[in-house]
This record gives sequence, C-alpha cells and structure tokens, in this order.
Amino acid sequence: MALGSGPQPSTTLKWMGRSPGYETVIELATGAREISHRALDDVERGMTTSFLRAALVTHGVLDPRGEQTAKFERTARSAVNTLPAGEDRSEVRAYSLWQVQHDLARRERRGRTSERSAQSSLRLVRAAVDLTAWAGVRGLTLDQLRQEHLDRWLHEGSSATDSIAPFLRWAARGGLMAPLTARSKPARTHVEPISHDERLGVVRRLLHDDAVDLRDRVAGLLILIYAQPLTRILALKIEDVMINDGERVYLRLGRDPLELPDPLAHLTATLARNPAGRASTAIAGVKPPWLFQGMRVGEPLSQSRASRRLNRVGVRTLSGRTSAIMSLAAALPPTILAELLGISESGASKWYTLAGGEWNRYAANGGLLEK
Repeated sequence: MALGSGPQPSTTLKWMGRSPGYETVIELATGAREISHRALDDVERGMTTSFLRAALVTHGVLDPRGEQTAKFERTARSAVNTLPAGEDRSEVRAYSLWQVQHDLARRERRGRTSERSAQSSLRLVRAAVDLTAWAGVRGLTLDQLRQEHLDRWLHEGSSATDSIAPFLRWAARGGLMAPLTARSKPARTHVEPISHDERLGVVRRLLHDDAVDLRDRVAGLLILIYAQPLTRILALKIEDVMINDGERVYLRLGRDPLELPDPLAHLTATLARNPAGRASTAIAGVKPPWLFQGMRVGEPLSQSRASRRLNRVGVRTLSGRTSAIMSLAAALPPTILAELLGISESGASKWYTLAGGEWNRYAANGGLLEK
C-alpha cells in the first residue's frame, strides 16, 4: 500500500526495476524471508536494506530498535572472535558486551548518539582486541602485562592510545590487569581558520547561487555566518523555523529564537516549507520532521553525506566554522557567544581572547549579509 501510494509513482517504478532492495521486498511479501530485524541483518544488498528497514519501522511493520547498538553488536562479536579461545577472549568479550555495548545502548535510548557512535564504540573494542592479540603472540596473558609492555605496544605503531584507556581502567577495576596508563598525545584545540575573504566569497555564492541545492546553501550559511556545528544543524526540525505574520523568520538555535536577516531568512523559510531529499518510496502519509531530511525514511541527512555535499560547494566545515567563531568572538560578548554556539562561558571567553588582532575588524553576524 505504501509503495503504491507514494508521492512520486515514477520514482517508485524506477526503484522497483533497478534496486536490489525490491528483491528483498518480494522475499518478505512471499514469505521467503522472515519479516524481522534479524532476518534483514542477514541481507547483503547494501544501503537499500537500511532504507527498507527504516520504511518498515515507519509504517509499524517492525518495532523500532537501536540501530547503532545493533550495528555495533554484529561487528564487535566478529572482532572479539578473532582472538584465540580462552580466558583473555572471554574477558574482552565481557568488556565489549557489559561495558561498551551497554553504554552505547544507554546513550542511544536517550537520543545521545550519532551515525558514527557505533564506529567510535567499535574502536574501543578493537583496541582491546589488538592489545590482547599482541600480548598473546609474545606469550603474555592480560594479567601479565606491565607498563613496559603497554609502552612497547604503543611505540611499535599502535594509534589506539585514547581508545585503549577505557579498557585499561575497566580491567584494573576488575582486578584483571595491573593498573596501566596509556600516555596520550597532546590534542589540537582547534583547526586553522580559512581567510576572511575566502569565507566571505563562499557566503556570497551560497546567498545568491540558485544552482546550489537549497539544503547545502542554508547549512553552509549557518556554519559560515553563525558558526553552528554540523551535528547541531542536522538536528534541526521544521518546527525550529518560526515564521510570523510579518514574514519575519526565526530559527531556534539556542534558548531564545534568533531572527534571521534576508536573504538567509527567505532561504530558510523556503526550505522549511518544502523540505527536500526525502525518500520517495514507502513513505506515503508520513510527514518528515527534519529541516535537512535525508534519503532514509524518518532520518535527517547523515553527517558524512552532508560533509561531502558541503565540501563540493566550497564549505570546509571545520576550518570555515573556526573562521566564523573567531569573527563572532571579536564582535560578541562571551555570554552571548556561549549561548549562540552552545558552549560554556569559559570556552567562549577563550575564543574571545584568541580572536584578538586583525579579527577585531570583522563582525560576521549581519555584516556579511549586507555586503
């Protein structure tokens, strides 16, 4: 029914003729494959399975589940099973299941995960697996590892310094290993900003070039003018855009809605009224809530895909945002900057100090739009 009443029948027909996902639909409809999450986990037909699963959940055929946790569970199990059978493998499996997976599942239930959360959690397990395998090759068990062994493992080329630390703490608390410390490398506090002129040039293009996809224009401008992180932008819903009778447009970025100036206001209002990019199959009757709707049913545009799209139109998300932060920090008091960026006042004060010198000549909020 959902396929037949979709908003774009021609697109649905093309999907039926070309996509391997339609083969899965036939299998489910004829009973050749069980209609369950576990059965879909066994399908190897690429991203089409993810789209189909999301559609089945949206229409109530399947119950919702934590997709990040499910993805992690499958891959982590395979990683742990590469270790030789024995007590050490059992300990790493326990760490994977009761520490890492349990924490990921809790965060996913609370809506605090992203599309990369499973990958981040998997790095923790792989680090434990790598260290255990390295020790085993040298005839050592986990309880025999000492600081000099850990230092040698890291020195020999492991890049898992940060990822192994949680396992070391967990194992030490349980008395499985002696207390060991993975000495972290100094972290970079920020990336180098792009030049003001480069940022201004990209902003002008996004404001006026109708050939650029509307989603990319609005997202890029929110990064380059208001220094919003991409994760925060992609979490925006249509209801976060408020349009009053006088056609003034407000966007809820922080505690208080922010009034947007034209032409950004017009672009944002247009996007809110006509959200693009939603999957055209199997979503009849379902109104997407996201301002930046992705191709998966009921999900926003993914961060990885959004980053690639923005990069193609000249928006370097990290360095562009850093440049925007420094312009804002030179023009706004730390209290207002903290609210706009969603950071602490102490963090905003550091950016305010960092934005000295030539950055004091620039004021990005509004000034860019007037040029």
